[in-house]
Amino acid sequence: MHWFKSPAKINRCLYITAKLPNGYHEIVTIFEKIAFFDELGLALEDDGKSNTTLICPKWLPNGPDNLAYMAAQKFRQAAGLDFSVRIDMKKRIPAGAGLGGGSSNCGTVLRALNKLTGNPFSDEELGQMASTLGADCPFFTHDWTYALGTGTGTELRPIDLEPNWYLLVFPDFSVSTRWAYQNFKLTRKNEETIFDPRKAETNFGWHNDLEKPVIARYPAISKVKTSLLDAGAREALMSGSGSTVFGVFDTEQQAQGAMEKVTSQTGYRCIVTRTLTDT
Repeated sequence: MHWFKSPAKINRCLYITAKLPNGYHEIVTIFEKIAFFDELGLALEDDGKSNTTLICPKWLPNGPDNLAYMAAQKFRQAAGLDFSVRIDMKKRIPAGAGLGGGSSNCGTVLRALNKLTGNPFSDEELGQMASTLGADCPFFTHDWTYALGTGTGTELRPIDLEPNWYLLVFPDFSVSTRWAYQNFKLTRKNEETIFDPRKAETNFGWHNDLEKPVIARYPAISKVKTSLLDAGAREALMSGSGSTVFGVFDTEQQAQGAMEKVTSQTGYRCIVTRTLTDT
């Protein structure tokens, strides 16, 4: 069994620029990997079969509805290889939390299988595979810490930013990504631009367009943001479609110092983490 870390992500910004005829949305976002992980164990058997066995918590599907399972199927098909794979999944990243847990598992399986079969594909080719499985998945097939995502989030470019410490707050509810996007109202269609991707590295702004519809239904998100700012966070933002909210801090000590106050005020579980510096 070979073990691989599957990191979570946050969105430093998320701007929605258009709604496409197929129902998807064009976005501009900055993805950032953080040092908060699931762990995936993979074992391959060269038996001429194409079986996938996924061992995961009971609250997750362990078949074709799981992105990790789908990634194994997709890789074998693309590589033209017949082998069986067992995936043991140790989950820490919550589902429906806006941290990309499922997408990370998908990208990690693709990278792991690529490594274990002699690297038949480039990162770019793995990203193309991942894009057919989910919009956030391609980011996790690269070893970049940060990336600017455009289009539906699958068009990626690595960028350089300064690392931070974060206090993650996990409300006791999940948010459906599909629901959040469906309930977002694009009200700025007549503006020439709402965001210039060329300035992302220096002028991205801590902003998430999905906060408005999510907070309207889940006002606790707004209360968590206020609690983080009151506790000394430089910024506070919902990640992706939520429900996780993170506060931005300059040091680990500041983040640790804020955790007790935020936990007591909100009643929610919190963890301190940082930008993933070793990818």
